[in-house]
Amino acid sequence: MKSFLLGLALAAAAFGGPPLICQRIEIGNAASLPWKGGDGWAGQDPSYDLKRLTADTLALLAPGTPVAVRMETLRRAAIYAARDARLSEQIALRLTARVLDGDGAQAEAWFDAGYFVETVRHAAAIYQYNMLTAVEKENWRVRAGIAGVDGKKWVARAIRMGGKGMEPAVARMAD
Repeated sequence: MKSFLLGLALAAAAFGGPPLICQRIEIGNAASLPWKGGDGWAGQDPSYDLKRLTADTLALLAPGTPVAVRMETLRRAAIYAARDARLSEQIALRLTARVLDGDGAQAEAWFDAGYFVETVRHAAAIYQYNMLTAVEKENWRVRAGIAGVDGKKWVARAIRMGGKGMEPAVARMAD
């Protein structure tokens, strides 16, 4: 089963771009960052104030937020943050601080930090592999992942800590 999921994730990455960015997660009417519908992977609301991104993202990742909503919120945050590289670093630092400042006993804190780091890595791959239009590429500021952190290990730790429903994230993070 594990090898099947890995193969599925690799196939998705080969045909649809990096899955943590390019594959939306259906969350119904659950609260998340503002997003416009459509067929593509990107749906940022151009009127969204990026100054609110870090605070809004952290607020949406409250204890008890379903894993699918966490994953989609972190995907959207990484796409928004791609317009200002400092934002991806700021969000990663704040998520990591939740692990280190006492929330570290919570599997969700480990999951959020690890999943976001890997999502930013996938966002950098979009730029690297020329998957953007000329206009998008000009505005895409995330061109490298967050150095020194292996988000996959953090997500694996969250699962070992008893995080429920987090296993699908591992297949999506496959390279």
